[in-house]
Amino acid sequence: MPKHADAAAIGVRRAWLGVGAPIIALVGLTIALAIAAFASFAHEQDRAFERNSATLVSSGLEGRARMMSALGLDYANWDAAFANISGRWNDNWIESNIYSSVADAMVLFRQNGAVRYSWTSDAFADQREALAAAIARSGARVPNLRRLARAPSATDGVAYTYARLGDDLIIIAVAPITREDDAARIAYNPLRGYDYLAVVKVIDTQGFARASQSMSIEGFHLLGPADARPPNYLSLPVLTPDGAQIGNLVWRHARPGTAAFQRRIWPAIFALLCIGAFTVVITRHLVSRQVKVMAGVEAALEATRVKAEFLAKVGHELRTPLDGIIGYAEIIEEESDAQSTRTDAGRIITAARHLNDLLIDILDQSRLDSGRVKVNLAVLPVAGMVAEVQGLLRPSAGAAGVNFTSQLSAAANYVVADHVRLRQCLLNLVGNAIKYAPRGNVTIKTRVVEREGTEFVAFDIVDDGIGIAKADQDNLFKPFSQANAQVAETYGGTGLGLSIARDLARAMSGDINLVSELGEGATFTLLVPIASPKALKVA
Repeated sequence: MPKHADAAAIGVRRAWLGVGAPIIALVGLTIALAIAAFASFAHEQDRAFERNSATLVSSGLEGRARMMSALGLDYANWDAAFANISGRWNDNWIESNIYSSVADAMVLFRQNGAVRYSWTSDAFADQREALAAAIARSGARVPNLRRLARAPSATDGVAYTYARLGDDLIIIAVAPITREDDAARIAYNPLRGYDYLAVVKVIDTQGFARASQSMSIEGFHLLGPADARPPNYLSLPVLTPDGAQIGNLVWRHARPGTAAFQRRIWPAIFALLCIGAFTVVITRHLVSRQVKVMAGVEAALEATRVKAEFLAKVGHELRTPLDGIIGYAEIIEEESDAQSTRTDAGRIITAARHLNDLLIDILDQSRLDSGRVKVNLAVLPVAGMVAEVQGLLRPSAGAAGVNFTSQLSAAANYVVADHVRLRQCLLNLVGNAIKYAPRGNVTIKTRVVEREGTEFVAFDIVDDGIGIAKADQDNLFKPFSQANAQVAETYGGTGLGLSIARDLARAMSGDINLVSELGEGATFTLLVPIASPKALKVA
């Protein structure tokens, strides 16, 4: 075997060790960054579910308590009730009037907790005595109970508390029996104390099941204060007005972010591994070829020098994970003489750029959800922005056979926006129009519109493409969503572009609207605040 062949083989092995290992390390780092980005996004979604579900449960509980309070006030602040209960005890009147088709129980009691009369619905007839006793005890423990009768207004003369009977949660509204006239109510001061009415709603097992369904949560029920919370459950303490804890409302933690993370992370990892494998194969082939050529032409020392320079150049180009892969693939595509090599390099570039766009979109969406995107507002020329977008997208429009034009209004001269973010919005909207209107027409039109007393420049991106059905339009601006499954399968995409564009538009005090019919094209309208005369002077 010739010496230069041995040198070439040794050079290939050394080059492969020097280049292959960094590529593998960069692919691994990229996978780690992708997992971290997805995991961060998933964690934020899980935290949002915790906050929102707790707010929903708390609001639902308070809403039912306020409903019982309003009902109790209707019965307690009533001259007839005062005359037949506190004035002279009238059994017949009480039995004929103290009942409800809305409440589950109604109890008349004294401040010491003694039950004077109780009524329960048929569903709780077997628990009547125990339920009445628990209600009276809880009602008597309401702080400043006697002061309710002398509240400045009758609506302030009712309080609510909670009790627990087994696994059931009892919501109790308490109000003193008083006259309807505020002056007479406040002046009345019985020596023997007030009579109090408790209006009750009981949430039993079936009630918790209905509430769980209405709030779209699972496993909703009540635990005692000392009971251990089940794993993977959230909880909300139920406290009485005096601070006593009667139990904990618990429900299953759905972890929507984690579920989405587990569904989406594997396709991303697979794509990264494919890119890494393609890069390794192409790199090995090119290193082998380059070293063999140098070994046949130059001396071993010169070959070593060239190889060192080549490795330094490759290391520099692969300094960051995806940018390095894209940059090196572009060098391969431009410098190689073999058509098959250029084709493979083009595939690497396309896949890497697609993955890079995916990661950028995901990071942008995460920043928008957490409120960390900042915009640098400045006065920008409308004609200049449109010309810039046309210059960037005219090649892709030509490749798709799209007639790409613009129609600018003389009145729409300047806007106040972030240059980078406005360009991002326009590129996304126009790029989508070109994508979904192949061999058709796409036009950017500008005009001035007024919304709620504020003037905007409207960028209308009009296409005569496939159009969007009314039923599918709401899905377009949701993260990770597209019009429908057929569009997603045919045209691809992450489903983040329009969501991010609308959020960016709103961050610049604008918005994005859509008008479309299936098969008749679409018009996306980007609204951006027009530059005021004062802003133009400052600029």
